[in-house]
Amino acid sequence: MSTTITAGYKGLVLAIHPTSRGFGWVLFESPLSAVDWGIASAKQGRNARLLARFSRLLDRYEPAVLVLEEFESPTTRADRIRLLCRNMVHLASCKGADTPVYRRNVVRTVFATVGATTRYDIAQVIARHIDAFSHRMPKKRKAWESEDPRQSLFDAAALAITYFTISGH
Repeated sequence: MSTTITAGYKGLVLAIHPTSRGFGWVLFESPLSAVDWGIASAKQGRNARLLARFSRLLDRYEPAVLVLEEFESPTTRADRIRLLCRNMVHLASCKGADTPVYRRNVVRTVFATVGATTRYDIAQVIARHIDAFSHRMPKKRKAWESEDPRQSLFDAAALAITYFTISGH
């Protein structure tokens, strides 16, 4: 176990999934036990406001781990979102949190063991296993529709569950 985890370890894992509007977040204390969650969004001064919101989450919950989806690939994320994620990792690291980053295909591999391969399939599995999320399940998106902001909650939850699965916690 690394010193960053043991120094402030409270068993809390914060997973963040950024979107073009903001980010969805879920706080877990164990693989299927979500403690709190929410969706943050901002229209003006987007990164500054979102980073301030993220900082308040860190201060309030003091998570031992921050989990993000891989964000450095220029084909998957806009420059603004990559910068936001870099700043989140920096803030969390400064507070002693471990900051694993998983590629989307790693998340899919973890959930493929239960037959879920798409983001929607993964969200369905999460909704079935975490009661608090069952009524937040977005409808299946059509190709011409924009993404439901609630999908970011499920994407964040999938990241946290991936962390628990891979780390063995």
